[in-house]
Amino acid sequence: MKKSEILVGLDLGSSRIKAVVADVKDRELPEILGIGESASDGIEAGVIVNMEKASDAIREAVTEAEASAEVEIGTAAVAINGEHIRGIDSRGVIAVSRTGGEITRSEIATVVEAARTLALPVGRIVLDALPQEFFVDGQRGIRDPIGMAGVRLGSQVHIVTAEEQAVDSARRAVRKAGVRESGIYVKPIVAALASLSEDETELGSLSINMGAGSTGIVVHHGRAVRHVAVVGWGGACVTNDIAVGLRIPISKAEQLKREAGCASASGIADSTVEIPSIGGQEPRQSSTQVLAAIIEPRVREIFEMLRDETRSTEFWGRTPAGVIITGGGAKLDGIARVAEDVFGVPARVGLPDRVSGLFDAIADPSHATAVGVIIAASRAPKRRRRRRDGRLNETVSRVRQWVDNLL
Repeated sequence: MKKSEILVGLDLGSSRIKAVVADVKDRELPEILGIGESASDGIEAGVIVNMEKASDAIREAVTEAEASAEVEIGTAAVAINGEHIRGIDSRGVIAVSRTGGEITRSEIATVVEAARTLALPVGRIVLDALPQEFFVDGQRGIRDPIGMAGVRLGSQVHIVTAEEQAVDSARRAVRKAGVRESGIYVKPIVAALASLSEDETELGSLSINMGAGSTGIVVHHGRAVRHVAVVGWGGACVTNDIAVGLRIPISKAEQLKREAGCASASGIADSTVEIPSIGGQEPRQSSTQVLAAIIEPRVREIFEMLRDETRSTEFWGRTPAGVIITGGGAKLDGIARVAEDVFGVPARVGLPDRVSGLFDAIADPSHATAVGVIIAASRAPKRRRRRRDGRLNETVSRVRQWVDNLL
């Protein structure tokens, strides 16, 4: 009988908070045991704006997950989002002092830490350091330099930064809900872990996570993260446009979007939809074409913002595997067609299919983040899960995880 090792992924969304419980002990894929979710309150555009309301919503999702999985939740790995999250490239170089010049994981951790040590504006912190490639003396483009010999070792690393106050607020809200935070992760990065294949990260792809308050994008190429960015626009903007355009309450606009909305006005059959009224008036009649004509411009604008962001990278045009869309916004009918038109590559909706167990319960793009957090946390060595002090230890753990994933 297999032993259990329980991990919990917590997605702090602006619309919904999701908690997923999984067993990862001696399993090829995490086994989903239970899920819980609640209406998000106190979180706007990925940032905590009301501590009491946010912690209450987190507690509600966690309590439901506990009942579903029949376990007691004490710790959780947490995913956050927000326009304050930014990615930048950095390089580090060290002299290889080991006898014989052979490179080990220790040297790799040191050179990644050298790249991670950069001057940041006051109030910003490093959330993650993602190795892209290494350099040994004059040789470039090395994925795994372990065992090679050289005098100088260099690294190119993508550094993900965030506002310290936003990260601290997320930690406080989770702690106030009665849960210990075991790690902070970036939503679009972990959502990709749950929904992208190795071929897609190798060939080159764009992973988009569209939430209610913000939308993030990750550029993958050569099985490495090449760029991360988040814009402060998401599905809530679409809902607001529907409310204004049809003169209905936000709650009714959200319901209409879910039930009859389409992101692409072309190629859909026109049909009649009932528009709820305000102030006791009789409901009105409209069409799906009118609704799509309101939705499509905003979805297209969000994707164009992400496209312009990725055009600044050297990997623009090097993503033949296409666009993979996750998050609640991915459930909007026709969204892949708009993405294909804007980015000029194939697009699909991504499901969190790197798991076992209650797959049917989480086979939804909105669960990709919570599942991805579990995958990321399960790959991290136990020393990181226990949050030992010392940034170098953390870097060693992450580098080991990165190298193991390549082999």
